[in-house]
Amino acid sequence: MSDRKLWVIRPEPNFQNRLHAFIDNGMVAIGWPSVGDLGGGLDRNALSDRLKVTYQHYQAEQKSELAVAAGVLDRFVNHINEGDIVLVPNGSIVYLAKVIGPYEFHTELSQDGPETGYPHWHRVVYLNGGKPFCQVKDLPLGVRRSIDCRLAVFSIHSAAKAMWSFLGDLVK
Repeated sequence: MSDRKLWVIRPEPNFQNRLHAFIDNGMVAIGWPSVGDLGGGLDRNALSDRLKVTYQHYQAEQKSELAVAAGVLDRFVNHINEGDIVLVPNGSIVYLAKVIGPYEFHTELSQDGPETGYPHWHRVVYLNGGKPFCQVKDLPLGVRRSIDCRLAVFSIHSAAKAMWSFLGDLVK
């Protein structure tokens, strides 16, 4: 399992809870709809430049806000791989999915709005038939602490061993 990673992806791209769309479409997604297609090997610096050009507020805000957004895009586009496992926390419950596809861009969802705003996808298979996997409180302590992070996309490093053990045969 050392080559696979554990990720947390929040189901709220573009500030709308899209958990049902995630499950119904077999995917996970992020917002920043106006940056366009990010496929083609854009590195973190290029993603940062794209954000500054597309979203003017990143030019005026502290560099840390831009760095956080560029980091989320970079992780989602360049570091999530097929076979990785994704925890999707939604309130007090967690869904579990396995990544089965590379980054995709969906033009039809690339505008801000209640029915759009989440064009950046990875195809996944929801384990447990799309039903909740567990309560957040049942996760190993280090993973619970990780989930408290409010980033949209991040990997679980320090608690990965405990989480792999917790998942057991479910993700083989």
